[in-house]
Amino acid sequence: MAQGSQLYHGRIQLSDTDNQRYENLEFSTPQHPSEKAERLILRILAYTLLYEPGMAFRKGGLSEGDAPDVAVRDMDDRILHWIDVGTPALERLQKAARHTPRVSVVTHNGLLLRWKRQHGDRLPEFSGQILSLDGELIEVLARSLPRRFEWQATVSGDVLYLDSKDFSLSSSMTAHG
Repeated sequence: MAQGSQLYHGRIQLSDTDNQRYENLEFSTPQHPSEKAERLILRILAYTLLYEPGMAFRKGGLSEGDAPDVAVRDMDDRILHWIDVGTPALERLQKAARHTPRVSVVTHNGLLLRWKRQHGDRLPEFSGQILSLDGELIEVLARSLPRRFEWQATVSGDVLYLDSKDFSLSSSMTAHG
């Protein structure tokens, strides 16, 4: 963990009725001093929404530039699912798709519009999926995320419902690709 990083501890009860997945997730992840809160939230939501056994956050934080933000690895440490957040470079995604069975990006609609403009009003083309959430949800969570948090996350009908003792929020989820 980089000096000056803050460590966040999450407990999330996941009920994904769309995919029949029910998990109790517990994790810790650092926020690098140069990482914006919005990006941290996207990493946490990527971990939650795409969770499968063997999933972990990038070990070296932002300083481990070639690794995915979140990944599922097999017993031999090969990446089975590469997950990035925000607006990763197209070359990075294409390279990941050549070497990894599955590639996903988790972003929000504000970043998605900017990403499209960067690619001639189209989404970047790579062999994978993009999952977009509402920017308002990300902003609210980024302003108020405590270092220790407990959420209940429910996915139903392509909508994410997030509840805690402090809030009740929802976001549409749109898959592209």
